[in-house]
Amino acid sequence: MKKLLIFFPFFLFAAHIFVLHRVDDFRYPSTDTTSKLLEKDIKYLLKHHYKIVKLSTLVRRMENNKSVKKYIVFTIDDTFKSFYKNGLPIFIKYHIPFTLFVYAKAADEHYGDYMTWKQIKIASKYGELGVHSWAHPHLPMLNNKEIIKDTQKAINSFKKHLGYVPDMYAYPYGEYNKRVKNIINRYFKIICNQNIGAVNKYSPINDLDRIAITGNVNIAKRLKIGILNVNNLTIKRNKNIITQISGKVKYPYVFIYITKLGWKKIKTKNGYFNYNPNFRLQKYRNRVIIRYNNKFKTKLILKEG
Repeated sequence: MKKLLIFFPFFLFAAHIFVLHRVDDFRYPSTDTTSKLLEKDIKYLLKHHYKIVKLSTLVRRMENNKSVKKYIVFTIDDTFKSFYKNGLPIFIKYHIPFTLFVYAKAADEHYGDYMTWKQIKIASKYGELGVHSWAHPHLPMLNNKEIIKDTQKAINSFKKHLGYVPDMYAYPYGEYNKRVKNIINRYFKIICNQNIGAVNKYSPINDLDRIAITGNVNIAKRLKIGILNVNNLTIKRNKNIITQISGKVKYPYVFIYITKLGWKKIKTKNGYFNYNPNFRLQKYRNRVIIRYNNKFKTKLILKEG
């Protein structure tokens, strides 16, 4: 009997981008992680031979069709002072690079809980910087001119204080829609959201999923998150009512989640799934998550009006 040789294309293995905000700032548990847990996570990743790199390094590998198997990126949003005080020393201690997304207005106007431009410059020596807007607005609530104005103010602030402008951007609050994305993409090549998921060489570099690290997170479970490939994904809505979610997968069923509605198991027929929740959105920021085992596909849905 001939042996069947199976070749696994390593470029299909996913990388994971994590996002942190505050470190040891117990006033805000929903966006905080502890330095103890952060150090524990980094030790776990190093022990299991994960490659922790800057976001720009990961994107270069994706663009060059190189393997991103076991690649990890730590991004930090908002430039909170608690990261500088409690998180940065851990990254320095273990020689771990990172990508820090700067809330420019907070630095320009010397907000107390945020890093100064001097501290941002010091941190950048150990990682790299990206743009996190100027005023940290809810971008979808702004008109086009307001989005452009905020973006240009952030660009000017970077030029003034650092002498350059990074080509990376992270949406404030993780909020965006097609209109916002089209505008931001005029100025930045690499754009991060906050949708749960992993990335591989097929992931669009202007819409990269990130996994939040807050609270008592089990890093090993987060590393099992993979990419669910959904063809012809369609999410139909009648204003703020989601009427239909459909698409094609290679699995016998999927689980579908809608914020405030919860999970629903949907069987596929000839590879297609169709879900008619007729559910009225209850929050401004909502997520539709399609899952099979540990593979995820996430879409952000914003309430209108």
